[in-house]
Amino acid sequence: MWKNKFEITDFHSHILPGMDDGAKDLKESLKMLEKLLEEGVDKVIATSHYYQFREDVPTYVERRDRVLYNLESYIKEHDIYLPEIVPACEVRIWHGMSRDENLSKLTVGESKYILLEMPYDQWTDWMFAEVYSVSSRGFIPIMAHLERYVDLIPEKTIIQKLLSLGVHVQCNAESLKLRKSRKFMKKLIKHQRLTVLGTDCHNLDDRPPEFNYALEYISSKFGDEALEKIMTNANIIISSKR
Repeated sequence: MWKNKFEITDFHSHILPGMDDGAKDLKESLKMLEKLLEEGVDKVIATSHYYQFREDVPTYVERRDRVLYNLESYIKEHDIYLPEIVPACEVRIWHGMSRDENLSKLTVGESKYILLEMPYDQWTDWMFAEVYSVSSRGFIPIMAHLERYVDLIPEKTIIQKLLSLGVHVQCNAESLKLRKSRKFMKKLIKHQRLTVLGTDCHNLDDRPPEFNYALEYISSKFGDEALEKIMTNANIIISSKR
């Protein structure tokens, strides 16, 4: 049985209060963290949305760090035991991002890994070029919730054009409940292409922090070793330095 054998990390969440369309306030943020703790989560990566057309990188990072500081200060002041929070962001790909001098501020913790989100419409050549150029600068792209695109983008395009660039893959736990997404994720797990797993939680209602179902599913279908590898990947990323 996998429980209590290794650290569990939720690699995709929107728990920071007021940062984006996730937790709306401190109260909801704390309740989401409490739920993650109940789900057995030890660490949670806070991946608030970053859209370049809304604000520049320094402004976003200053805002995120301030919100995170206030949240962690409240938790410490009230001596609440909750999962460890690691700062990161979910970066919507934009034209010219590979040339942005502040790109390193958007990585996961102090690592070279960066969580990238593709758009929910047609993927064009410049997007693949940007992913490649980001890699060429020494960053390591992790593609967010890749399984959510299988209804929009031909699987052949995802596998041959995107994965061939050597990117890592993050998938959402809830997607294992959906037939088409589950089929795609099973292929990734079988071929050891699913790097990390996250809840992509935004609230307590329609996008809650539920993780256990996915953990149990992967363990039962692929064994504890497969689940441990995914969770170990997360810890390797968090602990790595630029």
